[in-house]
Formats: sequence, structure tokens, C-alpha cells
Amino acid sequence: MDWKDKLKSAQQAGEKMLDLKTEKAIEENWPKIQQVFQEKVGPAALAAAKNDEQMQSLFKLVYAALPFPVHMAVKEEAFVKFCFEHRDRLVPTGEAGAGMGH
Repeated sequence: MDWKDKLKSAQQAGEKMLDLKTEKAIEENWPKIQQVFQEKVGPAALAAAKNDEQMQSLFKLVYAALPFPVHMAVKEEAFVKFCFEHRDRLVPTGEAGAGMGH
């Protein structure tokens, strides 16, 4: 393994560790994220749930409303990606099924 391979390996390990730290920070703040999402976005989320472009805008809106310490630990891009991966956890289960089958 030459120095370029070692450098690339170290970079990949660092990125993976950063991703784990980011995910942990988001998970620790998930109840607050859900609260902000439901208070700030609420019914608009149900209408936008199928539109990724609208959902991205909503996730950015929620990110902006989160406390400063979350912004220090989590970058907006990582937050948006995480929310897309877990969007089913943001909308209450009973409401998610209503109107979604159209």
C-alpha cells in the first residue's frame, strides 16, 4: 500500500467517523427535530411528502429553526440527507396513511 492508498484509507475512515458523529447528534436531538417539524411544517408536510424538492425545502426550514448547538454538530446537507432517509419517522403514523394512497 503506497502513501496515496494510506491517505485515501485514512480519509474514508475519517468520513465514516464524521458520519457516525453526525448521525448520533441528529438521533440525540430527534425528539426536538420531530417537534419543530410538526409545529413549523405540520399539514404542509403531508401535502409535500411525495415531492422531494418540497421536502428538501421543508427540511432546510426545520434545520434553520433548530437550536444553535445542533448547527455546530450537524451540517445542513447531512441533516437533509438524514431526514430523507428517515422521513417516515417525521410524520405521525396515523396521518401518514391518510391521503397518501391517491
